[in-house]
Amino acid sequence: MRFGHVQTEKSMRQRLPNRRPAITHTLEYNGERYHVSIGYDMYAKPKEVFIRGSKTGSDMDHLLDDAAVVVSVALQNGVKVAEMRRSLGDSLVNNVLALVDAP
Repeated sequence: MRFGHVQTEKSMRQRLPNRRPAITHTLEYNGERYHVSIGYDMYAKPKEVFIRGSKTGSDMDHLLDDAAVVVSVALQNGVKVAEMRRSLGDSLVNNVLALVDAP
């Protein structure tokens, strides 16, 4: 079976400066406390997310790191927060996205 060549657009992602503004929030979800840091570009648009859980090194901590990377890459490639939120159910990541989308 032969597959056709798929041409994709070049990524819009640009490297963020080493120093950039960020705001850290504390979020409680299902009785657990999480620290969510949101990094912004020079236009005050959210471009990266970091999530820290209560148990460093746990499986959940690793999953949160991975989820934060996916959200950050999506933000840096122009995916709208509202689009990501519609795709998720009532989850910790959806609650994190609500913080990202807050004014």
